[in-house]
Formats: sequence, C-alpha cells, structure tokens
Amino acid sequence: MKFIHTADLHLDSPFRGLTDMPTTIWEKVHQSTFLAFQKIVDAAIEQQVDFVLIVGDIYDRDHHSAEAEDFFIRQCQRLGKEKIPVYLSYGNHDYQTVSSQSEAFPENVHVFGNQVETSQFTTRDGQIVAITGFSYQKRWLPENQVTAFPEKGNVDWQIGMLHGAIRQNDVNQDHYAPFTLDELQAKNYDYWALGHIHKHQLLNEMPPVVYPGDPQGRHKNEDGQHGYYLVQSHEHQLVPQFNAVAPIEWHTIPVSIDEQLTNDLLLEKLLELGEKTTSFNMVAFDLQGTAEIDSLTKQLISNGSILERLQDKLITNGTPHWWPYQINLQDKLALPKMTDLDQDYWDQSAKETFNRDDVVELAGKLTKYDFIAERLQDPDFITELRQAATRQLEEGDDNED
Repeated sequence: MKFIHTADLHLDSPFRGLTDMPTTIWEKVHQSTFLAFQKIVDAAIEQQVDFVLIVGDIYDRDHHSAEAEDFFIRQCQRLGKEKIPVYLSYGNHDYQTVSSQSEAFPENVHVFGNQVETSQFTTRDGQIVAITGFSYQKRWLPENQVTAFPEKGNVDWQIGMLHGAIRQNDVNQDHYAPFTLDELQAKNYDYWALGHIHKHQLLNEMPPVVYPGDPQGRHKNEDGQHGYYLVQSHEHQLVPQFNAVAPIEWHTIPVSIDEQLTNDLLLEKLLELGEKTTSFNMVAFDLQGTAEIDSLTKQLISNGSILERLQDKLITNGTPHWWPYQINLQDKLALPKMTDLDQDYWDQSAKETFNRDDVVELAGKLTKYDFIAERLQDPDFITELRQAATRQLEEGDDNED
C-alpha cells in the first residue's frame, strides 16, 4: 500500500507585502501554491497511489476565491479519473460547517465532518484501511479531539488525520486541537497524518507521527524545501519519505561586513551572493559584522533605496532567477551612536520588554487573526521587533539637531 500525505496547501495565498514587484515575478509567486499542489497530484498519478490525504487548510481563508476552488476541484477530478480517492479535512484557515451540500466535489473525494468520524477503504490488493479525522467548524478549536478517535479496529491499517498542535498547557497558545504524543500513541494507529505546522518533520518514527509542512513556503520564516510525504508499507510498517515540490524557496543569506563599503561595492557584493542561488529563490540579506556602516548607507538601507537599486539591476539584466525582497541590518553591526547607550542596560531592558507573553498581551484581540497569531508564535519575530526598535532609536539619535 502507498499513499500521499499533504496538508496546508493555502491555495491562493495573498503573500502579503510582496505585491510591489514586476508582474512576471508576482505571477510566479502568486501561482506557486497552485503549482506545488499540481506537482503533488502529478506524483500521485505517476506513483499510482492508493489514496491521497489532505489534512486541513486547503484554502488560505474561509472565504476562498473561485479560482482556488475551481483549481482544487479540477485536480481532484484528475485523481478521480485514475480512481484515486481523496480524503480531506478543513483546518483553522478554511473552517466551515460541513454538509452534503458544502461543495460540489467529485465522487472520489471524502470530506470529514465537524465531528470525528472514520471512513474505511479497500486497496486494489484487498487491504482494509480505516481513516479517522474531522474538520474545523470554527477558527479556534481548543478542545481535545483525540479523545473522540477510536482505538485501532479490526483492519490492516489505521490512520489518523489531525490538524492541530502539541499541547503547551497555555490557554493563550492551545487554540488548535491540542494533543500530546502519548495520547496519539495510545490509540495504536499505524500512522498519524498531521497538519497545521508548516515545517515538515517527524514527531515520532514508530508509529510515524508526521507533519508534511506546507507544499509552498509563504514567507521568510518558512524557508528551505517544502513538499509532501509519500508513505509506503514495508514489513507491516508505514514508512514516510519526503519529496520537495515548492517552485519557490525562501532563503536568508548572511553577509559579513568586515570592511567599510561604499553603496556601489555593497550592491556588487549582494548581486554576487544572490547569483549563487539555484532554482527560483526569494532572498533576504542579513548584514552582519563589526565594521561601522556610515549614516548615509545605513539610511539608504533602512529606507529601501539600496534594495530598489538591487531590484532594478536584476530587471535590467533580464528575467532573474532570484528576487531580493529585504535587506536587514543586524544588531551586532557596530552602528554609530550606540556607544551613548549602556549596552548592558539595553540588553536587559530588551529581554524584559520584547518577550512573547508581553507582545501577545499588547496585541490583544488582534490575535484572533491567524496570520497575526502565527507570527507571534515565532521566536524570530520577537527578535525582529527588538532589532527594529534598535534601529529606530539609532536613527532618531542620528537625526537630532
């Protein structure tokens, strides 16, 4: 037996903050979530898998576009022509009340309802597979859903589909069907197909408890390879294998500044580093080092002028295979005026002020929006806030009369 496990397609993702770019590049970015899923369907057909699992967040939001819905249905129809069933559930982004009239899916598609339920399937070679799952009816689902999953029945293979996150025992975090590994293992399932976390990872090897990640990274914190898992039976076990499909990869390139550079020399250095990337990459540069950066260059970096010049050069040279979207000044650069501030006091104040709990409290009701809640869970985002505050303080000091 073999099947494909994917999740978090986020079709028609808006890619916030990236619309201000040449049309050809924006189209490549906008179409990337569609192309990634199309590649997964291609693989399912080529491999002649027994079925496909899609564990939540097919669409980026509950009110999805007609384009995204039509595309998804067409891909399911392609699988239907090959007699490949699709088992899907909705997650916290595309939550909805599931009914027989919810969507006009092809006959090969099974949509899990809002309560935990089990569907049985017999493979081409006669193996019986039980698949258990549920769909979100609301954005947040803080209740334990695993308790409603039955233990493994009299079947060859039992698979659980769960769009959720490991329980943190924190009411500010446990919004998405929280679970523990012990709870999952107690069900004696052969495979747990997870969704919600966008980085592919195995939480447990035997039985496999697997996050496939999203097939296409959507911002800098979803860097590296993204794809799906092809799962095959081997000696009474299910073995997952990761396969990359993302048309676009996000990369952050560290740039060592160990000497004073003019604007032009810095531009040449960034171009040289960017050209070393392969396939199509969205690139952020992190400027690091000990050399002082003069106030003018710092200002040109902060206001986006150097980034614009870099982008213009790429467009002038033809259709680029990479696109710079951000240039960051890191804290450890020896920036002017910072000697006026006692570094020990600043570091201590920054730790006390820029911690996740305080930022979440400050955000208040804004955390009801998924894209904000997810960013606040990312420790890198808190670091970025601290760095931005540092730059603002320094730039304000530079501009004083």
